Amino acid sequence: MIRLHHVLSSAALALSLTVAGAAAHAQTVFRINGWLPPTHPIMTRTLKPWADEVAAATQGRVRFEVTASSLGPPPTQLDMVKDGIVEAVFSVHGYTPQRFPLARVGELPFLSDLSEPLSAALWQVTDKHFASRDEHAGIQLLALWAAQPGRVWTSKKPLKSMADWNGMKLAGGAAINVDIAKALGGVGIRAPGPQAAEMVRRGVTDGLFIDASSFTDFSLQGTIRHLLDFPKGIYSATFFFGVNKAKWNQLSQADRDAILQLSGERLSRIAGRNWDAEAAKSRENVKAAGVEVTMASGTYLAELESALRSFEDDWLKAAQATGIDAKAALAALKASIAAHK
Repeated sequence: MIRLHHVLSSAALALSLTVAGAAAHAQTVFRINGWLPPTHPIMTRTLKPWADEVAAATQGRVRFEVTASSLGPPPTQLDMVKDGIVEAVFSVHGYTPQRFPLARVGELPFLSDLSEPLSAALWQVTDKHFASRDEHAGIQLLALWAAQPGRVWTSKKPLKSMADWNGMKLAGGAAINVDIAKALGGVGIRAPGPQAAEMVRRGVTDGLFIDASSFTDFSLQGTIRHLLDFPKGIYSATFFFGVNKAKWNQLSQADRDAILQLSGERLSRIAGRNWDAEAAKSRENVKAAGVEVTMASGTYLAELESALRSFEDDWLKAAQATGIDAKAALAALKASIAAHK
């Protein structure tokens, strides 16, 4: 079975991933490429506590460190860890979509309103339905999770009807963002979140695809004036975390078991729950900034769903071609999300 797990850490001493005294006894260090700021909530709320747990559970024999600066851009992470440039990485499936046709099921429009149920469902379905395909070959997967499903944010013109999408330039980090913009009459531009935020600030684009937490993370107060919201997000960015397989296999069975005990669906849920909490806090900032919110509903929502229905069909076709039961996998994903309490 695929085992999934996720790690990240701060380059700053204040954000050390080890418990007190653990470093002195450490035998194995996994270096993570530091392409996210050390203050990002994923690091401070999810990965630091998890890594502290790992250090404690292995009595300091295993710890994780983040590089002082990024050794490569996000789309190269899988190759970096396979090639031994670093020993642990995380990245977004949508940055290199051709490598992850199955994992992209978590990106589909209108699956969920929250990160936690989608994160747990993605773990479960990958473990049960996608294991034989091993999309992340060469690394030991330790976690999967989804950002809170995203919305569409614009600087000048609101998206109140289908006609409003025509010609709108919208940036997003995942390939599906470009595809959604095109399907709805706009122009999609690929750019990771921070760059997408800068593009809209400079007026290069009209808006961007992000989740609510990123409104605060990217300091978009004063730039974004309109939000198109949905009962369930129009997409989601899904993440993977993994470590170099050879280095993982050098760990004792006891340490591997201890790490896996702290990871998998447990960590995926924690990451999702924390993302939802950050998004909820950011919503207060959206309100304070006076952003006009349009909630897609009724005929408008039905038109959006109709225009994007082919995304699910396309995923089913691509997934079925890999030899899995795509319909069963998608049904399981949706059932898991629906069962979330």
